Amino acid sequence: MSRQTGTPWWQKAVFYHIYPQSFLDTNGDGIGDLEGIRRKLSYLKELGVDAIWLSPVYMSPLKDEGYDVAGYTTIHPRYGTMEDFRKLLSEAHALGLRLIMDLVLNHTSDMHPWFTEARSSADHPRHDWYLWHAGRNGKKPNNWLTNFGRSAWKKEEATGKYYYHSFFPEQPDLNWRNPQVKKAMFNIVRHWLGMGVDGFRLDVANMLFKHADYPDNPVWALVSDRNVYNRNQPETYEVLRDLRSLVDHYPGRITIGEVYVSPPGNSALAASFLGNGEDMLHLAFDFTLLFTRWSAFAFRNVIRRYYKALPAGGWPCFVLSNHDLGRAVNHYLFPLSKEKKARLLATLLLTLRGTPFIYYGDEIGMENRHIPRSRIRDRYGRMLYPLYKGRDKARTPMQWEPSRHAGFSPATPWLPVHPNYRSCNVATQRQQADSVWNHYHSLLRLRRTLPALQTGEIEMKRPGNGYLMYTRRDATSRYDILLNFTPFRRKVTEYRKEENRVILHSTHPSRTGQPVQYPFYLLPYEGVIIGTGFIES
Repeated sequence: MSRQTGTPWWQKAVFYHIYPQSFLDTNGDGIGDLEGIRRKLSYLKELGVDAIWLSPVYMSPLKDEGYDVAGYTTIHPRYGTMEDFRKLLSEAHALGLRLIMDLVLNHTSDMHPWFTEARSSADHPRHDWYLWHAGRNGKKPNNWLTNFGRSAWKKEEATGKYYYHSFFPEQPDLNWRNPQVKKAMFNIVRHWLGMGVDGFRLDVANMLFKHADYPDNPVWALVSDRNVYNRNQPETYEVLRDLRSLVDHYPGRITIGEVYVSPPGNSALAASFLGNGEDMLHLAFDFTLLFTRWSAFAFRNVIRRYYKALPAGGWPCFVLSNHDLGRAVNHYLFPLSKEKKARLLATLLLTLRGTPFIYYGDEIGMENRHIPRSRIRDRYGRMLYPLYKGRDKARTPMQWEPSRHAGFSPATPWLPVHPNYRSCNVATQRQQADSVWNHYHSLLRLRRTLPALQTGEIEMKRPGNGYLMYTRRDATSRYDILLNFTPFRRKVTEYRKEENRVILHSTHPSRTGQPVQYPFYLLPYEGVIIGTGFIES
């Protein structure tokens, strides 16, 4: 079919990731719901984002908070009904907001009807929809491990065979070599696209295929968690090309891949899932920045490496917080000046060349929260405590106002609210000119005003004395972005003197709109966007 002409909407857009159970509770059960998201659509529009991505809201026994799907075309009652979803989708579209769903292709719940049938008998037609092995010499088939370091094989007594699970035993992996699996999953894709959703974020997109001969992973791979044979197989690229072809029959829809790797990430691997920019995924997450040390030099190297890895036609995207990996202000070792760092990171995220993803609450600088052991919901946290306390820290309720439970729910929330909610909340920060919220709000408005910040070219400069500098430009405009990663005032020695250069935006609001003075100094943790002339508000 013909390709889209012009700049695709998703290259200019800003995405907002919502963890549904933590956004807003409207029925008083302490858990966020679809109606809560619908009621906040006008807020998201005001903030200035273009699309929302929902973590799974499908039917599920919730062994992994919805990433264990038992029904791909039904809504879990705790979030509402299918009618609630349709209403949310319709009102989002009416406001000009796109809606992206999370799609788990790699595995299902063990409560999914497919697996219930598959495990009943080795002769059942759906048995081969999953990965089974008789074992070797009375032992497990090989040494493959789950993502938390335990054997990825579980024996099913009814068949006497082992099934493979990349994650929990309640999440058996699908056999994508079976054409019936591909047909069934592609029909699910058609179902949601036909309903009008604008695309999918694909969970662990690089794990769909495993080596057909099930060889042992080498010992070095087990030690370093670099699985060789149970992820990143060549057949994965082939099926994602077919998926892209399917999605392209629905104009304007998008696929976004989570490329699952262990810290510190792998830019080249993520970029490889973009194909030539037209035949595979539209976007693929690279999480390397989440594990980068706090320095201008380190950030520059990671960003340049990612850009260099992109294939011709590939489009980058950036994310600084994540529902599995934690919040941006807590990734870096120094706990001081978190609000200043949050504003600096916002400037970085919204001025790099690529599509930005904001995690709910980052617009007010929400932090990871210590969860008491008795309140931990994440199974990893319960299983591995105290060595690992789980992923709940970055999934706490959205902090809307300084009232009880931060305005999230009239009942006790499913996870405890962060203690800082009385000052770190939307209502309070809206009234503060120098707040993280107002910084995001003004940056998003500026980004929409200046096309060069959306799709213009980027030139990374050599890092100065603790600051990062790059230029965004298009045919008619040039904007310089300077980011001071230090708590000290820094002289920008490389910045040449020019007429009519103005600070269009600063993390220190009193500097916004001021003409550039030479020599130019950056204030502590300051991020600035410099251009020519003033921008109309």
